[in-house]
Amino acid sequence: MKIKKAIATVMLVGSALMVTPVANAAISDCNNNNMCLWGNNDYQWMLDERYHGSSTLVNLSGDEDNAMDSWSNESGTHEGCMYGARNGTGDRQGMAKEANDNNVSPLNSDEVSSWRTRYGC
Repeated sequence: MKIKKAIATVMLVGSALMVTPVANAAISDCNNNNMCLWGNNDYQWMLDERYHGSSTLVNLSGDEDNAMDSWSNESGTHEGCMYGARNGTGDRQGMAKEANDNNVSPLNSDEVSSWRTRYGC
């Protein structure tokens, strides 16, 4: 009888952990006049957030490199650009003014290595 209770308890705790959300996330996490990248669809696991208007290329590193699956441009003034390789090289993905994408094309998923928040692509 004790074994059955122990197994039932483990199963109950395990199922509770499976339905617990990892983190609350929303497009509203990206501040006004900023551009943001997330590592999962639907604006979850924010990789980077930068103020609009910077021509400086920023390379992503570690777990953030080649992980982008959704993005948002909260700027009404500037367009951004994401690049498939470091230092602004490789395939380009534009970030239009006041635009976002909660689930980029599988062809563009997990490929951004650098980006800037001005001049578009």
